[in-house]
Amino acid sequence: MKKIYLPHFLFIILSLLSCEEEASTSLSLDPNPRQFNDLVTLVLSDTISIPIGQKTNVYSKYISKTRINDKDYLGLVNENTNHLEFYPFSDDSEKFSVKYQQEGPNGVRTIKAFEVLSDSTLLIGSSWRREFYITDFSGNVLQRINSLEIEREDNKPFVQLYYTNQPLIYNRTKNTIFTFAAGDQDYNSPGLWSGTYFLKINLGDQPQLKHVLNLPSHLSPLVYSAFFSHSSHLQKGDNELIVSLPFLNDLLIFNINSEVLTYASAGLSEYGDILPLDTPISGHDEQEYLESNSYREIVYDKETGYLYRFAYEGLDYKDLNGIRRNWDNKKPTIVILEGSMKKVGEYELPQNELYTRMYFTHQGKLYISINHPNNNPSEDELIFVGLRPIHKL
Repeated sequence: MKKIYLPHFLFIILSLLSCEEEASTSLSLDPNPRQFNDLVTLVLSDTISIPIGQKTNVYSKYISKTRINDKDYLGLVNENTNHLEFYPFSDDSEKFSVKYQQEGPNGVRTIKAFEVLSDSTLLIGSSWRREFYITDFSGNVLQRINSLEIEREDNKPFVQLYYTNQPLIYNRTKNTIFTFAAGDQDYNSPGLWSGTYFLKINLGDQPQLKHVLNLPSHLSPLVYSAFFSHSSHLQKGDNELIVSLPFLNDLLIFNINSEVLTYASAGLSEYGDILPLDTPISGHDEQEYLESNSYREIVYDKETGYLYRFAYEGLDYKDLNGIRRNWDNKKPTIVILEGSMKKVGEYELPQNELYTRMYFTHQGKLYISINHPNNNPSEDELIFVGLRPIHKL
């Protein structure tokens, strides 16, 4: 059962702080900070609390708002029990879950990602990164999509790697899946690099697989799996896929129909392009990522037309006591873009208070989890604060 409230302690916890330019990416990178027209900001609106069981992790690495039988649900991957859990946004619906087997005829290994294909079928990505599963809502595998034995004309590998922060995308109009494609084995060098960003799968009795979105020549040699895996992407409308690379100010805009790649200026005003990086040292990629300014999540709100991009300020690998920090300790700021992909605002968030890996949009607001490991108010509730976009006067 969902409840919405405005407790005073959340306002104390959060303490939220309250000329357009063409995209720079062509054949070079721009180290200079970006200018923009500061027209839109975010205001604290409300909170949503979702009670969960003790076996559910409040730090789930994959959640997605979805619609089933004309009802809105928040879907959550629970790797602890290998369940998909669905929590309703309305009081006239009940929560439910789908249990997945790891082995046997219905085995999918450990679930990592999902997408609702219809009111009766789901797409599942798991720890076996070269296979997808179409299942029913009882956990029965209806179809397996395997790329292990498929060869490409250019002899590069047919790989798909959906890390826990990599969304699965289903284009209903074209009955097509898009998933992150990257290096398959060599984590700290280009190695087995697919050379493309997406694996496109046209569904049917015999699914057709194709790699699309070749990275520009000035970017591809600079991309290493260790860093590239922290990118993000989403679908905007029926014809555009938006890609956020962790060390590039511009967003990539891929037209599904024409396969033409364009760009949008979407960097934090204080950052210039951070690429190229030095060659990563094996075992030190996490430190380099932590100490660098970077980007990660992007979120598109269909109701308002705004796109939000999370930027993170680099920080020292260890604190003054010698204790190692992690990526969730980086200070976040939200970059705001309007529907035409023009940047119109920035909004700074408090450090170590919001778990920005868990987010969704609902009723015109951006909701972000406050179940941060350093500041977790609850172990049996998912609590999200809602931020509403407003025009500055």
